[in-house]
Amino acid sequence: MVSGELQDYLQHHIVLKNESVHVSDAYEQNDIIHIPVIKRTARTRRIVARLMLGTTTDPDPQDLDTIPTKLTHGFNSPKTKKQIDLSDETYEWIRYGWVIREIRLEKDERTVKAERYRMGFVLYQLSLRIQAEAEDENRNLISDWKKRWDIAKQGTVLRIEQEERVDVVSLLANQLDEVAMEADKVLAGDAKLIESIHPSWRLRKQVIFLHFLIALYQLACTEKYFDWKQIGATYYRTIGGSKKFDAYKKEFIEETESQLHRPIQLLGLASMGTITPLFFTGPMKGNYVEYSYGTVHATTDLAVFSETFNTKADVLWLVENRGVLTRMAYEEEFLRDSKSYVLGVDGQVRSAHRQLISQLVTCVSQVIIWTDVDEAGHLIAEQLYKLTQDEHVLTKWIVPPLTVETEWETFASKYQQSIQMSKEEQEQEIGGVELWKKWINH
Repeated sequence: MVSGELQDYLQHHIVLKNESVHVSDAYEQNDIIHIPVIKRTARTRRIVARLMLGTTTDPDPQDLDTIPTKLTHGFNSPKTKKQIDLSDETYEWIRYGWVIREIRLEKDERTVKAERYRMGFVLYQLSLRIQAEAEDENRNLISDWKKRWDIAKQGTVLRIEQEERVDVVSLLANQLDEVAMEADKVLAGDAKLIESIHPSWRLRKQVIFLHFLIALYQLACTEKYFDWKQIGATYYRTIGGSKKFDAYKKEFIEETESQLHRPIQLLGLASMGTITPLFFTGPMKGNYVEYSYGTVHATTDLAVFSETFNTKADVLWLVENRGVLTRMAYEEEFLRDSKSYVLGVDGQVRSAHRQLISQLVTCVSQVIIWTDVDEAGHLIAEQLYKLTQDEHVLTKWIVPPLTVETEWETFASKYQQSIQMSKEEQEQEIGGVELWKKWINH
């Protein structure tokens, strides 16, 4: 009546520890098997529950078309417990082996204490089959991508000789090689996702992105400039290929720039129409341009990755908000006297900010980090610190009520306390020249 496989399923997935299904007392009624659950101690033996399950134990793949979605989606594992109204339909679900009715009993072994439904043995086997098929499909997706990358790497010749292009193409190729090695873990069953590629994405989306990177690589090697539609069109070479990546356009561009720490335009993508500005005040010199004290200046992400910048300033101010930058820019005399350079990160530390800061921090004697008093401000302060900590430069943080800290642990502790008390933006308390001088001399 109860097969060994079914008994194992009940014992290992349905009943609790120290409980056992008592199949010798099981009976069948209207194609439904009733099985008592026994709990034994050194001196007692008590029926603690009854299970009602179907006589059907062999899954039919075609059953998936008839099983209600509230069962396939509702029961994610045998541990899931659901409340379902008892009806003729529910009895049918039990008979088919899709669900198990679990009736928990009071100590008198008769009074119902609780009633719930669990994943049936047939539904469990079908879910394992679906999972196995999905894993096979994922492995095939990964294998196909790796073959495509091997072919692209061996068959693509770099024809663009610009130094910047050579560097970023080499960086992209190295990144794809690293991902290919990481993908071997997925193929071996040691990982379900490629962790280095936006881990919140499903594997299928990760693989689509990886094909996008191959397409970028091939175009960057052969075309001086190309537009967005060319990426999908030249890669897939089918009708509609130019639209293949459209649904993920913004996400894929952002993830590419995150992976390379470079703006995607350096690969030759010319028609995006997006250039990220970086606002600052103070002296700075590049290969082709020079800025002096005065108003707020602006450069771009493309310039930052194309040129090498330096500054004659001694103090590098890294501020979160443009309002603080603008306010400090008015104090030209202070900036000159203190040899200060102020960079605004506009509420988000982008790859261009990282690049520029890494160039300028080697020129200065101290860095002052000043952000909003909130969770985002704390994160930005931490990100900026990581960019400067290896340069052996004196780093300071501003904490409420406008005081200076020179140790990260002390700053982090006080900042968290300030956040709990009251969140505020930088502009609420900017201070002034005399206070700024004190911070520098602290």
